[in-house]
Amino acid sequence: MPLALLPVGAFGIATVPPLRKRVLDHAHGAPAPASAAGIGAFGLGDALAARLGGAVIAAGTGWTAPNRVGAPLAAAAPGLAFRPAAPKRRTPADAPAADTVPAPVPVHG
Repeated sequence: MPLALLPVGAFGIATVPPLRKRVLDHAHGAPAPASAAGIGAFGLGDALAARLGGAVIAAGTGWTAPNRVGAPLAAAAPGLAFRPAAPKRRTPADAPAADTVPAPVPVHG
């Protein structure tokens, strides 16, 4: 078991730079908020994994039960990480015409 910790940690850390680069490549004009959101997503993932692992252990399924929960999550991660995440970009031809913008509604007070 201790020998498995080194490759698991190395592979886990090795995924961070390519994922961070992908986020920053799609963050045109706003790299700081995108970077902060990426860090937050990693933190959220860590917190959810700890919560799920703790819930499985608390259910009395044993100390190795979190592995059975973590394996499907780890298998799904590449699909989530590398799916096309960017929405379709609008071109000027796709933009709504200026005369389609609704007029402001007056507020009576």
